[in-house]
Amino acid sequence: MNDEIEVVDSDARKSLGSARLVKTNHQFYIHWNGLIMDFKRHEYVAGIRIIDENHLFIWAFTLEGEPINAWVLDADGDIKHSFHAGNAIAVVVINETGIWIGYGDEGIFGEGVSTEALVCLSTEGAVRFRYNQEIRKAPVLHDCDVMCASEKGVWVISSIDGRLVHVQVDGRIDSYPMPRHLLDCSSLTIENGVAYVGNEEKIYRWPFKERRRAEVFQNETK
Repeated sequence: MNDEIEVVDSDARKSLGSARLVKTNHQFYIHWNGLIMDFKRHEYVAGIRIIDENHLFIWAFTLEGEPINAWVLDADGDIKHSFHAGNAIAVVVINETGIWIGYGDEGIFGEGVSTEALVCLSTEGAVRFRYNQEIRKAPVLHDCDVMCASEKGVWVISSIDGRLVHVQVDGRIDSYPMPRHLLDCSSLTIENGVAYVGNEEKIYRWPFKERRRAEVFQNETK
């Protein structure tokens, strides 16, 4: 590989190391814990996540309903499972409950599984949870591009309803009114009832369970 390397995406998990998806000379490579593996299954792949110590999840952003746009690889780079994971994949997080995928508006207002806005998949591609189908009167997700994993599900944001929403794989949800200036955010982390929200080059600390106001925690430019 030459020196012109584009880092497409990366992931790091405690005790599982780090992984990077890079592109050079129109070819994709996976860097994982000292190993380099090439990936030739799609002309453009968009993201990488670590599933466990032996498996990675790779996906492509597609809009035309391609039959396969997601792959589970083992530590040798061999494909264990491949499937269609929906169109316009915007964000992916992984925890013990499965592979959680949030979709952009092109997918939500399109066709297929991405119209669910948010799903949880098994590593074989089976759907374990569908947000729009399984939750009634839920806060509306029209562009699910920010997400944070919890022990039993994920945290997402409904900008239409102005809510921070905790979704569990069993269908239970809890939601909290969210300050309007935090709705259009770029990052979200939840720790012990406190949300850390990245927005406009700042990180806000918001103790939502205590119903306290959000305050600037850190300037990202510093």
